[in-house]
Amino acid sequence: MRLFIILSGLFASILLLICFIAVRSTLTIRVKFLIGAHHFHWSAEVYLWGRQVWTIKSRKRSEAKKKTTGGKAGGNDSDNDQEDSLKLWNERLDNGLKLLRSLNLGECVVVRHMVWVTTCGTGDAVETALLSGIIWSIKASILPWVSRFCSDRPRINVVPTFQRKTLNSDLSCMFQVKIGDAIAMIKKIRRHWKEG
Repeated sequence: MRLFIILSGLFASILLLICFIAVRSTLTIRVKFLIGAHHFHWSAEVYLWGRQVWTIKSRKRSEAKKKTTGGKAGGNDSDNDQEDSLKLWNERLDNGLKLLRSLNLGECVVVRHMVWVTTCGTGDAVETALLSGIIWSIKASILPWVSRFCSDRPRINVVPTFQRKTLNSDLSCMFQVKIGDAIAMIKKIRRHWKEG
């Protein structure tokens, strides 16, 4: 009987130790975005204990043939569809911002290795220089808000391309969160969705 009690206590202790290590482990998510005038690609990789456990990427969209609609009725329907989708995205954005404010991400999420490079060009040197200045000012106004979450200094850059027309932005960063904090955030998100 004593042997059974000792073995069950040892088993329970090992199980608690494994649960404690799992909850205190760090989950790392590496996110990459490539945004252009005619494309948007993203990928996310999840790492646990330094090993990649999951990857998800955006699908490449095949070029769909443009449909033409005849008459004014078709044009009005597409305008109404655009207004409805704009309202839907606006509501989703508001709900997402409320959720992000309630999560207090600064306490549990650490952002590392943030790199944001934008390549821009209009084909004209003067206009490209003005566009570069505008992009620098936008990035400079966003940087203080983002740097609160970063453990190291974010690297941002704007590369003017004077010879051709282009606008591409490449953003990559790593998010680190303890698994216990991630579980708590998931519970908050689920509670927020149930409340509406």
